Amino acid sequence: MVNFLKLKEIDSTNDFARRLLRIYPLDEIKDTVISAFYQTKGRGVGANKWLSEKGKNLTFSVIHIPDYLLIDQAFYLSKAVSSAIVDFLSTFGIEASIKWPNDIVCHYRKCAGILIENTVSSVHKKIKVAVIGVGLNVNQTEFSPELSAISMKQITGIDYDLGHLLEIVVDKIFYWLEALRRRQFNEIDSFYFTHLYLFNQISMFRADNKVFRGKIRGVDQYGRLILEIPEQNSLKLFWQKEIEFLNV
Repeated sequence: MVNFLKLKEIDSTNDFARRLLRIYPLDEIKDTVISAFYQTKGRGVGANKWLSEKGKNLTFSVIHIPDYLLIDQAFYLSKAVSSAIVDFLSTFGIEASIKWPNDIVCHYRKCAGILIENTVSSVHKKIKVAVIGVGLNVNQTEFSPELSAISMKQITGIDYDLGHLLEIVVDKIFYWLEALRRRQFNEIDSFYFTHLYLFNQISMFRADNKVFRGKIRGVDQYGRLILEIPEQNSLKLFWQKEIEFLNV
């Protein structure tokens, strides 16, 4: 059973979830969804911030216990949640892609972001708990140009009920997490790579201060991007901060 905790204002739903984990036993707060009307210090990956207009978008975190996953299978959480957001958007007639490793893009602009923070058990070599943070642009219509962002309302012209949308997107997330629990890796991979942005397309990238052409060939089990470099006739692996997309 999913428990919803809706807050008016909080620093970060992920940070709040982590504070709950220090206070309550896992069994009491597992599958809890913390949503916020406004985040004062919304976070993205690393030092990135998630900026969201007050009361216009969905910002929430899910406390999940993926004890069915080994540590080296952790990136499947990202695959499952990314697939869930794309699946969710498709129900509203919005075509979206997964921009590796954690962004959802529509019309070449960011529509949603995902931040997953895991606590692992080194003894059992499994993931003890995952805090899954999601920021989804819904009704906001003005963004800073440098963000290259877009909202559901800008795409469809519809003003959405955030409470109703939250229930639908959370249902999608748990649907895909259940597929992961059932170890439906092939089905998840099929959906993920079908919707992976620039998959098998020649595109421009920057790494080590050099701009070059490359073709995304996949993502390995650790979440590293597998890139084919045609000029070198080779495959290279990149972590997130090691490479920059120049197409979006």
